[in-house]
Amino acid sequence: MENIWYDSEVYNGRGTRTEYGDGNEYYYGPENKRECPCDTCPLYEQCLKDVTECSAMRNWCSKGDYADKDVQRLLRSA
Repeated sequence: MENIWYDSEVYNGRGTRTEYGDGNEYYYGPENKRECPCDTCPLYEQCLKDVTECSAMRNWCSKGDYADKDVQRLLRSA
């Protein structure tokens, strides 16, 4: 029978709880100020089929906010 061994310190506590961690889980992703612009967009199905995104979606993904004028504007492939 073989024993499986791994060094949790190599992973710096990612994916495993270590004796050095404080036990809390932190989420470092963006905190969106608004809902996804695609939720109410009439071009949602077309963008899904053509794999495109508008300026509002790109701004929402990177900054968590977008301008209303950017919805359905400057469509390009994702």
